Amino acid sequence: MLREQFSFQGLDPLAERIRRAAEDIGYLVIQDRTDRKQDETLGRFDLTEADAAPYMADAAYDGDEDEGDEDTFAHHLGVGEDLDEPPDDEDDGDPPPWRPGAEPVPMAELAEAAIRWIKDIASRNTVGEEWRRYRVKVWSPKGHRLMDSGQFVCRNHNFDLELPPSSTDERVEAMRIPAPSFDLAESQGAAKGVRALGDYYAQWGQIVLGSVGQLQGVNNAMLNRLHRQLQESRGQIDQLVGAILETRLAEVKLADERRAEERSGDARTVLAQQALHQLGDAAKAFLTAKGVHPEMAEVLGALGQSPELVQALADPDVKALMNEPANLAALAQMLRQAAAQARAARQLPEQAAAS
Repeated sequence: MLREQFSFQGLDPLAERIRRAAEDIGYLVIQDRTDRKQDETLGRFDLTEADAAPYMADAAYDGDEDEGDEDTFAHHLGVGEDLDEPPDDEDDGDPPPWRPGAEPVPMAELAEAAIRWIKDIASRNTVGEEWRRYRVKVWSPKGHRLMDSGQFVCRNHNFDLELPPSSTDERVEAMRIPAPSFDLAESQGAAKGVRALGDYYAQWGQIVLGSVGQLQGVNNAMLNRLHRQLQESRGQIDQLVGAILETRLAEVKLADERRAEERSGDARTVLAQQALHQLGDAAKAFLTAKGVHPEMAEVLGALGQSPELVQALADPDVKALMNEPANLAALAQMLRQAAAQARAARQLPEQAAAS
């Protein structure tokens, strides 16, 4: 029996998910990926009545009936029959539970048929092998979305029983070199070339996509760096503008303070000059009242502006000398001589300029 010869490891969880999502499934694809570097697509099963028809009456594949049911399963698969001959009308067995043209089949039964199809494909491709690994992809209608994907292993338990032929003639026949077939060699060579070309196209596409991805990564990194630098420069510009404004404000305040100090200084100077004039006028009035000549008042005012001269005149010895008329006459003579020398010194540059 098929169920005894082959076992499926990891298929039950995938089958359960297929049953649950039967209403949304469009078709299934099974691939042989025993060689992990290369997936080979084995077939496609659409969840339609046409594709499910050969597997609708094959519950014996999953059930507990005897080996006679394998003939029914092989009949629906077309195994061991001449497809060119008409079907045998003398079969008096029970009719299958579903025939083409009957009422619409529930999606749950279509899902069960799809699971039987998966087991059938895996079993037929594991004949002569100890085990094979398969992948099933579950697609939505029209292939818009990959709904599910899973892997399982199909094991051939009768692999060790497939012994080589014991007859010498059979061994010789097996060792005979087959006749060369140029068509077969050409087809195999073309298939290898097409496969190699496809692999090279896939590698080239991966290289192009990888290069584009790297360039895009470099571009994104550069844009991010420029964005950060622009933000930092904006912050620096804001700080610089703030510092300039603060500096200009400080300069304006300092200029205003200087102008205020200058105005206050000028005002104090004007007030001092006015006070001096008023004091001079008051002194002149006081001296005039005391009987002092106005010209002597000016001289006394000039003498009072020199602290050294005031101290010298306040010296008792100088006062004693001033009380003698002869000393005053000598002092007057000395002052006249000094005034004459000063006048002569002023006239020399004027005469030189005139000449």
